[in-house]
Amino acid sequence: MRKIFITILFLFCYFNISAQAKISKTGEKNKIEIIDEKIPYKEILLSFLGTLSAFLIWRVQHQKDKIKDIESQLSEKKYKLYSEIVYLIVDLSMASKMGEKPLTEEDILKRLLTAKREMFLYAPDNIFKTYTAWTLELQGPTPGVSHFKTYFKMMKLIRKDMGFGSSKINLDDFMLFLMQNKEEYQKFKEVNNW
Repeated sequence: MRKIFITILFLFCYFNISAQAKISKTGEKNKIEIIDEKIPYKEILLSFLGTLSAFLIWRVQHQKDKIKDIESQLSEKKYKLYSEIVYLIVDLSMASKMGEKPLTEEDILKRLLTAKREMFLYAPDNIFKTYTAWTLELQGPTPGVSHFKTYFKMMKLIRKDMGFGSSKINLDDFMLFLMQNKEEYQKFKEVNNW
């Protein structure tokens, strides 16, 4: 595009100069006689500026489209990552309730590591740090149940990143969603001193 622009500018200057000047030889010196022709300066300048503005408008639009495509790809990657994190905890909790074979530690670890790799590439810093804190709590000698609070904090950050900034969901709502049983959740709260 630069080459086209430079070529147009060169041609404009060349025609402008050649139309204005006429070289004639008289005696000992070369003289330049200015021809007083009616040159359509305004039309030439307007066509040049029109071409330039069309190019600039196209370039800006092209950049905007490029940025939109990148943002769309990033959003899609984030959606897949965040979905995997939600599916992991739901699969863990629902497998025992549905009587299905629980996930093996190897499967869980594989899914956590895959999410970690994607998290490093696509997640904002606050979600990345919260995910790291959550996985460290899970790997502790006695993980307990405090990791649910960290996981909930991460879910709130994820929801905020996905556009739900004014979400009113609290820890009780989340745990009820996860357990799907009020009595079970009440017992859980009593046993774990929540």
